[in-house]
Amino acid sequence: MDKRLYPVLACSTICALLSLPVWAQEQGQQAAKTDPPAIQAQIDKAKKIAGSFWAPEEKFLCEDSRTFDGRSTAAADPGPMKLFDNLYVIPGQYSVQSAVVFVIPTSAGIMMIDAGKGKDVEPVVLAGFKTLGFDPANIKLIVLTHGHEDHYGGATLLQQRYGSHVVMSAADWDFASKPPANGGAAPATPKRDMVAIEGQPITLGDESVIPVSIPGHTPGSLGLIFPVKDGGKTHMAGLFGGGFIMWRQYNDQTAPQFISSIAHFEEWTKKMKVDVELQNHPGTWDGFTQKLEAVRNRKPGEPNPFVVGQANYTKFLEVMHDCAQAAFDRRKD
Repeated sequence: MDKRLYPVLACSTICALLSLPVWAQEQGQQAAKTDPPAIQAQIDKAKKIAGSFWAPEEKFLCEDSRTFDGRSTAAADPGPMKLFDNLYVIPGQYSVQSAVVFVIPTSAGIMMIDAGKGKDVEPVVLAGFKTLGFDPANIKLIVLTHGHEDHYGGATLLQQRYGSHVVMSAADWDFASKPPANGGAAPATPKRDMVAIEGQPITLGDESVIPVSIPGHTPGSLGLIFPVKDGGKTHMAGLFGGGFIMWRQYNDQTAPQFISSIAHFEEWTKKMKVDVELQNHPGTWDGFTQKLEAVRNRKPGEPNPFVVGQANYTKFLEVMHDCAQAAFDRRKD
């Protein structure tokens, strides 16, 4: 193993949604109901925390979750772009069902966060590298937030073609290798390589990410905290790997685990003074669409729209937490 690479347990990343017709039908039936007072109180609490800044998040996670059927809400591909001095994004057809890819150039090669679906490697990831002017042969390390194919699928080919090292939590290395419950063929997974461990930096050259364990969406989902630079100033980014919850998505074990994971990640982000909000399943609900447009049109001296401030980042997680609790309570109702 390259001595410049130091595996670390990564934070649980919790992404979202598979489209299930029965679930969609049940959601439509649930939408006709009025939430009982206890659940409505939880939603009102989230509304108050959200204010105007995170109002789209509250609406999507607390209110629209009653009728969301799991279908893709992909926006047009805005193209790869630079978000910070040391962070780039390849959105592709970004949506709640399609993970974006983050690229971190380092003094020892390129670190990626997630790798997209296997079918998207050539048309999305490698095309994005070409647009950004990066050589994919320099991809030395791929950090996977969790063991679903839309995150690890592309890593299989990149590992085979370029010898890239792949990092994932031990629980999700096991999870990803299991055959699907429906008996179909499992997607090709990367060769088991490096294991991430919570709190231990994953380092390549002069860049590191800190993984935080946030199980729920998968047994070993990971959240990541890492520094980003903007005009010479350093900020701390938090990536709660695409995580949100819909009322029928989790069972009595995984839903409380997911809700607890949000609180756990919040503790870490407060300690690390996170002030930049990122998602790998972003969209209009967290302002990603508008922020990309603002970055594209940003003039010198204007603030970076992804820098939301420490207090607002905490509110982002608190809204997610309260909406997840309401979604879970609604499921039990």
